[in-house]
Amino acid sequence: MSESQTTRTAPGTEGGTGTGPETDALALIAGEPRESMRRLPGFVQPYLTWVTGVPLRGGKQLIPWSPTKAGLLGIAQIALGIALGAYAIRPLTVLTAPLLVLGWLLTSGGMRRLDVVVVHQTLHRMFTKKEWSNRLVGELITTLFWRSPYDDNRKEHLLHHAYPCSMKDGDTRYLLSTGMRPGMSRSEFRRYLWAALLSPRHHARFFGNRVKSNFVGVTPRYRLAMSLAYLAATAAFLVLTGWWVQWLVLWLVPASVFFQGCTFLYTMTEHRWWLFGNEDRLPRDKRDLLTFGRFCGEAVPEDSVSGPRRAAAWGRWTFRMLVVHSSYRMFVLVGDTVQHDLHHVMPACDWANSPWIRADDQDNRPERYTEVWGSLADHLQAAGQVGGNSAGLPADVEPTPWTESVPVVSGVVRPDGRVKKEQL
Repeated sequence: MSESQTTRTAPGTEGGTGTGPETDALALIAGEPRESMRRLPGFVQPYLTWVTGVPLRGGKQLIPWSPTKAGLLGIAQIALGIALGAYAIRPLTVLTAPLLVLGWLLTSGGMRRLDVVVVHQTLHRMFTKKEWSNRLVGELITTLFWRSPYDDNRKEHLLHHAYPCSMKDGDTRYLLSTGMRPGMSRSEFRRYLWAALLSPRHHARFFGNRVKSNFVGVTPRYRLAMSLAYLAATAAFLVLTGWWVQWLVLWLVPASVFFQGCTFLYTMTEHRWWLFGNEDRLPRDKRDLLTFGRFCGEAVPEDSVSGPRRAAAWGRWTFRMLVVHSSYRMFVLVGDTVQHDLHHVMPACDWANSPWIRADDQDNRPERYTEVWGSLADHLQAAGQVGGNSAGLPADVEPTPWTESVPVVSGVVRPDGRVKKEQL
């Protein structure tokens, strides 16, 4: 990677806090929370870049990333989650439940890293340099996780890029099928969200479609052979070892309920789904507004706060960064997905180093990017226009009323959000 790709154009580095009038002038540009963290010690800056998804202005990238490293990190996270889960259940103690849940989250987060980062890039033929090796990697991972075969997955994903947030986009139809619609109040949205996350029907349908895609009507034939071989190998392994319970607890649970729950939350925040009424054709400026930088974090406490209030403010900020925002990044918003708007603006970029690529491109083309800072809750509300949320949008943007949207006008969805099942 060139120096212009790894370094933003202002003084100060990831390895130091920076001093002097030039740094002071950058203290808090346009309210950007990341710049408020410049005063913190240099050794925490790489962590803050990871958790927020934003490098400091002028910060140098310490570790250049590559597709291979991204894939290995996903494998390592899965291994760590399984190891922690195995430790938690032998023997059973008072710590079993919390450690097991953490293990499930780590395992499913690693699986999602391989799915939404690695497989995603193979669909764009951007994980390796060869078409055949992208296909090979994609087919192997989707077989292991019971995801759609490469050809079907790629066709569906390219439709998503061609018609984002439209009725031709499979993700739009999926969210509509769960009962999502814009204009919900916060309390209505919370009820909807928890009902969908905990719904046995939602999870059974999700998992059933995954399994079906691997064994029914599968093409090409080698992909069906891979699925059958994987099924036979799994059955043989379980019969020979007798590790049925371990497989169910350490693999199937995170690969189903947890993987699907995190996928649902991720998909919900991926776009401003309802902004322009799910139209097929939009000009570029409106298409750009459908996607936003999902940045995690908040500004550090102000210096004006003192005494016990200062200690409480820093304690709250530290807890939210280490627990709330880091969990979101580890289990839901994995890898380069923070900068998903970059992917839609420039799909063929150096995605493994997307924080720096996006920062440079935003400096050059600021009109193409918007962002929302905060937690998972903030991104859910912004993407879903919950309570009329317009965070990150230009003041002159007028969302399309729900009653005038394509799903309602076409009769697929009623104005109250109920879906005609035969339509989806």
